[in-house]
Amino acid sequence: MRMQDLVELATSEPPPLRYGADELLASGRRVQRRRRLGWAASGTAAVAVLGVVAAVVAVPALTGKPEGTPGAEVAQQQQKQQPVAATAEPFTFTFGGYRVGKLRVEKPIDVSTAYQLASVYADGLITNDKPVDPNAPAVGGPNLYAYLTVYRAGAYDPSKLAGAQQVTVGGRPGLEVNDQEHGWAARRTLAWQYATDAWAVLRASSDDAAFPSAKDLRDLAAGLPGITPAPAKLPVKLSYVPAGYHLAEVSVHAMPGLNGIASAREGDYAGLVFSNPALPTTGLSEPFGGEDGNDPPGSFQIFVVPAANSNQQPSPGLSCGDGFCNRWVNGVNIQVSSGKRLPDTEMKKILQGVTLGNVQDDSTWTAVTP
Repeated sequence: MRMQDLVELATSEPPPLRYGADELLASGRRVQRRRRLGWAASGTAAVAVLGVVAAVVAVPALTGKPEGTPGAEVAQQQQKQQPVAATAEPFTFTFGGYRVGKLRVEKPIDVSTAYQLASVYADGLITNDKPVDPNAPAVGGPNLYAYLTVYRAGAYDPSKLAGAQQVTVGGRPGLEVNDQEHGWAARRTLAWQYATDAWAVLRASSDDAAFPSAKDLRDLAAGLPGITPAPAKLPVKLSYVPAGYHLAEVSVHAMPGLNGIASAREGDYAGLVFSNPALPTTGLSEPFGGEDGNDPPGSFQIFVVPAANSNQQPSPGLSCGDGFCNRWVNGVNIQVSSGKRLPDTEMKKILQGVTLGNVQDDSTWTAVTP
């Protein structure tokens, strides 16, 4: 089945909070959340097939170390893992969540034609990616903003990582950058080749200059576990997408791209990004939209969020604002946002063709296929 037939969307008024990696830092130090007046979305969309995608990747076996030496536990774990698939179909998850020491990588929540994204957390550090009671006392302690991007073979261009030093991760080539920007005590980037011509990148910004250290990130990278390739699934089906638009990215229980990483525990349902022309799948140095969570060129987005997460008031029928249109279905806010790249008539047509499934039961969701 084609994505048109399978993707059901719940669109709402202005999209939920949009977050930018560095913009989310108040005074350059703390990750802060902010809501936009409306969801902005790209105006390019191509009906992609939401079908069963099967692609689980195993982690590449890395060189082990003798027991009792630093990294021995990580090395032994790696030897039991299969390599992560680097050429699985787009919109397919190929690695799973895992922990190495005090660092934890969650299951990926975003997948595109070029990469997958997952949040990274650390014991003892605070990540502000979920709602908090504004009246509750502020929680003290160092802050962390970190995520993992696993690129498909050929998608990432390591030559664009400025100021990098060569390192080795599990016997494979890697690049490392350590700096201090935007008020962080430490800001580290580790890129490594997990398979032939396939790279993954860890980015960690911390208030603790010593943690996570460069070695902590290398150990975490070496433990990347592959899984049986599995397609992303969404709670919506679409019957209409404007001609010329291509599905570029989808997010599960989150917003698309790094906005989703910055609000990973917000409780949203899904997001889709369409573009015209198709977004590039080679020569990338960062996810679509970049660190600031901008709308990818020529794109429109669809957001599916709980009414409580929307900054709009529920209303009957379809309603439009400045560059976006909304629809409410059973307490779910479905929104098409195009940044004025699509006329209201087209955005309404997209919304009218949306079928919303059971947002509370992932097992009923529709698989996305290219």
